[in-house]
Amino acid sequence: ANLVVTEGDLFTEEATVRDVWVQGRVYEVTRPTQIDPRGTWRIASGDEWGFDAVLTLEGPLNRLRGNIEISEAGGPGAQVDLASAEVVAETGRLEVRFDTEALGYEGFALLAGSVRGDEFFGWTSMPNGADPSFSGTRIEPYAGPMRGAVAMNVPELDLPFIRPMMEYGVSSIPEQPSAVIVRNATVWTQGPQGRLENADLLIREGVVVEVGTDLDAPGGAVEIDGTGKHVTPGLIDPHIHSGVSSVNESGFAIVPEVQMGDVVTHNNIWMYRQLAGGLTTAMIKHGSANPIGGENVIVKMRWGALPDELKLETDTRTVKFALGENPKRRQNRYPDTRMGTQEIIRDHFLAARDYEREWQRWEESQEGIPPRRDLRMEAILDILNQELLISSHGYRADEFLALVRLAEEFGFRVQTLQHGVEAYKIAPELAQSGVAAVVWSDWGAFKLEAYDATVYNARILMEAGVVTSLHSDNSEIASRMNWEAGKLLRTGLTEEQALSTVTNQSAQAIAIDDKVGSLEPGKDGDFVVWNGNPLSQFTRAEQTWVDGRRYFSLDEDAVLRERIQRERGQLIQAVLAAQNGNGNGRNGSE
Repeated sequence: ANLVVTEGDLFTEEATVRDVWVQGRVYEVTRPTQIDPRGTWRIASGDEWGFDAVLTLEGPLNRLRGNIEISEAGGPGAQVDLASAEVVAETGRLEVRFDTEALGYEGFALLAGSVRGDEFFGWTSMPNGADPSFSGTRIEPYAGPMRGAVAMNVPELDLPFIRPMMEYGVSSIPEQPSAVIVRNATVWTQGPQGRLENADLLIREGVVVEVGTDLDAPGGAVEIDGTGKHVTPGLIDPHIHSGVSSVNESGFAIVPEVQMGDVVTHNNIWMYRQLAGGLTTAMIKHGSANPIGGENVIVKMRWGALPDELKLETDTRTVKFALGENPKRRQNRYPDTRMGTQEIIRDHFLAARDYEREWQRWEESQEGIPPRRDLRMEAILDILNQELLISSHGYRADEFLALVRLAEEFGFRVQTLQHGVEAYKIAPELAQSGVAAVVWSDWGAFKLEAYDATVYNARILMEAGVVTSLHSDNSEIASRMNWEAGKLLRTGLTEEQALSTVTNQSAQAIAIDDKVGSLEPGKDGDFVVWNGNPLSQFTRAEQTWVDGRRYFSLDEDAVLRERIQRERGQLIQAVLAAQNGNGNGRNGSE
């Protein structure tokens, strides 16, 4: 947070800058006063130099002004404007100075003392050296604006409490009906049943129960007329960076101990837009600046939920690796070459095995102090033990093959290769090793190591038996993954094969196919109702359901758009009314 905190209107001369916040750290510029001495005071001194006075203080606290009407005992009175008046922040005392010429002296007098509520007492310092004590009481309170406030004529706004507090926010997550049934639709199960015409889909308590024809619906079920419509599983994107920032840990090369789940946010407008495109599940990934990066997080598009509630309930854990140009181009840090990237990964695998042996020796002997716990080494051991699955960024076939062979050397396998524009070159090797490929439909040639990309990449991989998924690596593309799948039709894939690259094969690629990716009994009730063939660019998602809850519909979207338009109008009118009420123009001038 970067903020400036002022007392009074920042754009007036009377404003006081209190604090400046820089990246969440506060710097005190002006210490706030603890007392407000403004008003009219009657003051008297009972010492040998007796006097009576009426002191008036007004104005903002940081620029007090006023006058004093003072008379010596038995002498005529005189009213004098104050030379200065201030509350000393360090001591909390009020100090008032005024010229004594009208009293027949040369120089200034100082009244300094403590203010306690409506009492003021202290000592006077006169030009002749006298320092009589005094005491006084406030006889009239200050009638002007307090604490330097600026009077604003701002109307109250009746705005709903929504989450997230932004456009399209909702008052609560959708209710989960006990049962939902879609009738008479074309259902793409992406499972053993294939594509069914004029079929029904039954969801109970957020879980798929049955897909078939003429299904019996329980009482109270929400029924959706699917006539002329298509129903698919919720789409899946295995690689996005929406809802997070600063995804690269550039200070160190090896950082598997950091976790994206700690920083995922819910106030991410792209989540709503992706829901509108039929996306229900995504893996939010660490960046690609690290040969071994941080742990990724898999989320459901539960718009309106809190960050921790977005996370998919699964035991699957994945970690980001990166090969090629990205991790080696970090200056003043090893590695600086592609070979170095390979070797630093190997070095840390070996170090993790050494760490494991140290602990084993200590646990067997219990002699001496235990080894120092190392979260980094523990995370790498999870990788070696296939508990933390590798999802590796990269482009070139030689680097992918080197990583696959390195994993085999240490007795485990790589889960997925991401981007993989040259994955088709090693398709048989990937199939043999059981490595999934996550690729683009048609991106390529945007940098040197991507020059050998081909739109036939996915088809070649699938024909070789490689589990193949599409991904976006882009928030906007993630909002239309069905279009990306549709592009594959021109390469010769069937419609079911093309859709599988954003549904069931995507789920297999990131090891969550036990929960999502197809409409089979026992899986999560994530589905999309389309107004036509989902692979067509002319088709729209009419409804998107997650866990048997409707998180998006075109009808609800229209209502939200109207609400946003009304709120925008209210806010604009509030600004205009405030400006008019204060007599300020665009530049704050009268």
